[in-house]
Amino acid sequence: MNYARGGHDRRLTLIAIIFANLASAFHGNNGILEYWDPDTCKYDEYFDTISLSCSRCNASRNLVPAADRLRCQCDKLSGMIGFENGSPLCAACGPNMTATADGKDCVLRPNAPCKCSSNQIKLDRNINGALLDAVLCVTCIQGTYPSADCSKCLPCGSRENSGHVNCACPSATRVRLRNYCLHKDDVTDWPDIRDTYLMKFRSEHIDSYYLRSELQVAVHLCKKKDRMACEHLSNICALTLYSDGIACMFFMHTPMAPVWLFYNKQDAAAVLNNTRISERYSLRKGDNNTILDFTIARFALNGKFLSIGRPTLPCQFLRNVKFSVNFSKKCKTTAVELFNAQVELLSPYLAFREDNRSFIHALPVIIKSSDQNIKEISHQQLVRKFFLVDNVSGFKALPMFIHSGFMKASELSVLRYMKSLTILVNVQNKKDHGKIFAPILIVEYDELTYQDFLNNSDVTINYKVAFVLKDNDIDYDVQITVGVFTGIALIFSGIKTWNYYKHNYNGNLSIAVLLWFLIYSMGAVGNAITFVCICTCVYLFVFYKAQTIPYVLLPNEDSEGKIRTYITVAFSFKIAEMIGFVYQHWDLSVFFIDWEQPRTIPDQPKYDSPRTSLKKLYSNRFPKGEGKSSRITSDVIASKRRRRSHKTNRNTSPSEMSKSSSIEKYTPDFSSICSIARSPLQETTERSYVHDFPISVWRTYFIANEWCKLQTRRRINVALQSIYTLCFLQIFDLESWMLAIPESTVANASSETENNFTLQFAICMFMYIFIYLLQWFVRFTFYERYIRNRLQKFVDLCSIANISVFILAHNYYGFYIHGRSVHGFADTDLPTLINDLKKEEDDLCAHRGLVPGTTDQTFILSLTHSFKSLYDELMKQKNNGSVGILKGSDTPSRNWKQLFETRSKIRLFLMQFLDHCLENEDYIIKEQHILEKLWDVFFVDAKDKSVFYIDNNYTFNKVVLHGNEWLLVTFEITVFAFFLALYNSYIFACIATVVISQIFLIIIRCNVKRNLCNKSLLDKRFLM
Repeated sequence: MNYARGGHDRRLTLIAIIFANLASAFHGNNGILEYWDPDTCKYDEYFDTISLSCSRCNASRNLVPAADRLRCQCDKLSGMIGFENGSPLCAACGPNMTATADGKDCVLRPNAPCKCSSNQIKLDRNINGALLDAVLCVTCIQGTYPSADCSKCLPCGSRENSGHVNCACPSATRVRLRNYCLHKDDVTDWPDIRDTYLMKFRSEHIDSYYLRSELQVAVHLCKKKDRMACEHLSNICALTLYSDGIACMFFMHTPMAPVWLFYNKQDAAAVLNNTRISERYSLRKGDNNTILDFTIARFALNGKFLSIGRPTLPCQFLRNVKFSVNFSKKCKTTAVELFNAQVELLSPYLAFREDNRSFIHALPVIIKSSDQNIKEISHQQLVRKFFLVDNVSGFKALPMFIHSGFMKASELSVLRYMKSLTILVNVQNKKDHGKIFAPILIVEYDELTYQDFLNNSDVTINYKVAFVLKDNDIDYDVQITVGVFTGIALIFSGIKTWNYYKHNYNGNLSIAVLLWFLIYSMGAVGNAITFVCICTCVYLFVFYKAQTIPYVLLPNEDSEGKIRTYITVAFSFKIAEMIGFVYQHWDLSVFFIDWEQPRTIPDQPKYDSPRTSLKKLYSNRFPKGEGKSSRITSDVIASKRRRRSHKTNRNTSPSEMSKSSSIEKYTPDFSSICSIARSPLQETTERSYVHDFPISVWRTYFIANEWCKLQTRRRINVALQSIYTLCFLQIFDLESWMLAIPESTVANASSETENNFTLQFAICMFMYIFIYLLQWFVRFTFYERYIRNRLQKFVDLCSIANISVFILAHNYYGFYIHGRSVHGFADTDLPTLINDLKKEEDDLCAHRGLVPGTTDQTFILSLTHSFKSLYDELMKQKNNGSVGILKGSDTPSRNWKQLFETRSKIRLFLMQFLDHCLENEDYIIKEQHILEKLWDVFFVDAKDKSVFYIDNNYTFNKVVLHGNEWLLVTFEITVFAFFLALYNSYIFACIATVVISQIFLIIIRCNVKRNLCNKSLLDKRFLM
């Protein structure tokens, strides 16, 4: 390595002097110095090293800027004849003449360029100063060496080139090291061992040829206060990633080193909180102070200062960094491109303006190891330099067996490159809105091996800019809010669990109560977490997009990761809640009470022949005038109820009769049931002339199928919900609002700008919830009020079909839909049906209510323990050989009879119970208190009598999907939020939400049919 200061390096020497002055000024001014960017100088200006400003070269006096743009010099057609006011005084050369090498005279232009050897100099003047006719190449004699500009031979007395081949270096007292002849006393303390030259890569430790060649010379010359050598030593220290190796150790122990490389670790907090950057940045579009102006000082590996100015890094790193805009990108390159890249060391600065003057602020750099997770930046070692690629130190030093020395390996073993660059900008809060602290550069490195070079592997460099608002810990705020809402959720879960306990156990505490408390708590806490995350992101979106001064900034990746974690926890909780919901309705008990009574037929039809017409066959089945004589009118029903109503007010307690005796009372006559299976052929053999015509079962199956539809019908269409959400996001171009830029319009947004997670999450969740609320508002205020109310339609259908529905949602809690027809019969023709409805419309018959004279048809049940025991005993009889019937398989006729006997017993038991015909089981009808309606609890248990609470709000919708819309929509919102947070794709989130919702819906539909089969004792084959 040649450290000579020759003629052609004088300009670089001036630059080094300038940078030395800059470094000294930085130490004395806390890292800030007034600065003019040399790149801002025009083509005819130079950078004045005294005033640090741009000055114009006088072209009329044949002056042009020098190549380094640090001074003026004579142009190529002029020779310098002196100085005037510190500037060269130039005289124009004649035709076919050019300036000499020293620029002080003119000489005839040569016909061809002159090339001399490394041991020769070029002469254009004679020894007496006279100009030569042609350029001569003269060999330097022993004891001299060529100067750097090859203009003269210098004696070997100088330290830097005393090791030149022409210079003698006596081995007795000196040691030749590269081009230097050093005194033995200067190198006696050098640790010439293998560990000194080790480069510690992650894959392997290498005996570096570069360190063996350059380290000792750099250390020796840096001790002599050679600035370029100290820069070189600092660069070697940077290549080792500031490890505890020899290079960094010697650099730190060099007294008064003229190079600034390390920050004092004790001053790290003060450096990071330095408020000397006085410029106030803005978010307003069109302002001049919206871009952070980064400046880079470039050094060659040997310590030579190259330039200082705007960054010229690949992939536009550190260029166009917009204030308060978080940004990330990936830069693609290859292993071969990195291998061929030039090694440069970079020192970052931030340029800003104050009082119409430019200043630069030195920026700290943190070198992050691959396994390091930086939490506290103030505890890290701050440095001044970083590099993009190191393709030099990875060559191994191979020992030579003939000579005592080392040779460079032909193949590069390891290459180290910058894997990621993160710019962390802390924005000042409170009164200093718009100002920033000194930005921090966090650099992480990775390695490539020789095999990667052979494969020319693709390499990705991650680049990120993150703005953080000081003293605005959004994570802490979210944690506090989640904690508060979780406490509220646990209180509501406790109330819901107490309600569950009252509905199921009636005084008997069970471990299942604690389990349901856990499930309810998970669902409520999941809702709270999702609500807090959505509100947080929407809040950040609104204030970030609307501000011109940074009061709110977008969270960084760590904060976004915590939001994703919260959403994942909420999703798992909601899944558990949905499983509990399906399980809770797994054994829902529904029984259909058919109030229809058999009709008496005096004459039986007779069978004539296989070709007897249906009209003839059934001509005498219904006697004339039956529609008038045999129907039980509403007046008869009302009088019958009045005769039984006196039993309601009796306060006698149930007797202690055995369950078996109570059940045996409900043994009906099955002659009418068995007659269903009789054919006309069998009827011809009977001689009876009076017959009870069987009751049609199709009304029961019709109501059962309608109940099945009602129980699985949603208020909201999930598929349309997702389609509307996608359409709104695309039609209104809301995707452009997801870009991490403060403006609401994105006309000037960069094509590389990516969607921000916080903004995307806020917009997508807001739009999804808005579409749902819009659907719900339209259905609630318009569709269900003016077009179709499914719950009311079902209650009306039950009244027309003369069938009531008895529902047990829990052991002692359920619902009752009173569908008993006020007209007595439902098996009738269409004109009669229309006439009956007309009577109801004109108020010419009794009302439909359970209590005579009222219209209350839906009730909430609070049942006694004795009633539930009797009901369970009756239901147990269905399991005696009737399983095959319920599944629809072929079974003997006795199994059918047993099944219908059980169903008839339960029907008769419920009919007598509802008509107050049971001595030991009765009920009362009452209104709920306001708190009972509000909290859905019963403050008084049903002990002696069951309680029917009047319900005009169709509370039985709790056992159908229609009434569980809150649970379902919160689950779907959480599912949408989870997949949106997981994959950053709202399209995939919509699809996943629909699929998962449909899966649960299919499970619920299958369970509804299974329940109707098992609990209602109906044949599955007739269920749609």
